[in-house]
Amino acid sequence: MAHTKHMADQALTDQAADWVARLGGQPGEADWLAFEAWLGGDDRRRAAYDRVLALSLAVDLQADALTEQLGDLGDRGELPAVRPADRAASRRGGNAAWGAGLVAVAAVAVTFAALHPRPEPKAQVYATAKGERRDIVLSDGTRVALSTDTRLSVIMQRDRRELTLASGEAAFQVAHNPDRPFVVHLGDRVLRDIGTEFDAVRRDGRISVTVREGLVALERPDDSERRLTLSPGSRAEHREGSQEVNVMAANPDDAFSWRSGRLIYRNRPLSEVAADLGRYGEDKVKAVGPAADLRFTGVLTIDDQSAMVQRLAGLLPVAASSGKDGVILLSELNSTQ
Repeated sequence: MAHTKHMADQALTDQAADWVARLGGQPGEADWLAFEAWLGGDDRRRAAYDRVLALSLAVDLQADALTEQLGDLGDRGELPAVRPADRAASRRGGNAAWGAGLVAVAAVAVTFAALHPRPEPKAQVYATAKGERRDIVLSDGTRVALSTDTRLSVIMQRDRRELTLASGEAAFQVAHNPDRPFVVHLGDRVLRDIGTEFDAVRRDGRISVTVREGLVALERPDDSERRLTLSPGSRAEHREGSQEVNVMAANPDDAFSWRSGRLIYRNRPLSEVAADLGRYGEDKVKAVGPAADLRFTGVLTIDDQSAMVQRLAGLLPVAASSGKDGVILLSELNSTQ
């Protein structure tokens, strides 16, 4: 029974090692989808992958030191191989024998690194079309939900997780790993996470971050000393190019409501609500004139864009008209003149 369990554990470790190697290169979308399918919510597989990844990271961290120590041997092409006798001697004891075994293992690690140089990390890009939503799981177990009309690029390195939200909105449930910082670039700001759940938006030069669990830090890329820490139930709003960041209390459920098919607004300008609706269909939606300054509080169900616009118009004193430039929302007073 013990032998069978050992064989099963070894097979699982071998599979995890294959995935570490495969995802350490330049994986495509098919690779990530296959990896997510392999994980399949299996805690044993995730644990095996984490163990192999941690071991690989440890070797990487020592690679420079090992290369320097064995530089002379490498220049002459005389790097030793690990022989069964070396391993047996190291197990029998004796500092000299054990040290020789370590040197041999180090030599193999350096040789492998020389023969298999790690390629430069390549960003994996995830995007949604207008009206589309998508859930993804990153290789570290972080879960990301992409809202409509969103573009997110991801570079997963062994010592760092770097993402860029180019546009749109995404909700993150970050896998905690203090040895691999989780960084999200948002226009002229950088968000650093320590293992939490938050919603981030970048649209039309407007940035907002709402925290549901844990802590996140928002800062300028060139000024980490003046970072702003956000706690659960808080939201930061910022206009790109300005120096100000406004922090306020917020209901996280409002920010995450789009994941359950609703948009919740509390005293938001109609110009902002209209722009949001423009991302749920092919037509741009714009509030003009006095209508742009109207404030809206309410809930809109996410479905057909035209139906959403009509429901919104029914809740405010505005009229919607369609034209070649999209849908225009006008105050009813203006529309009758």
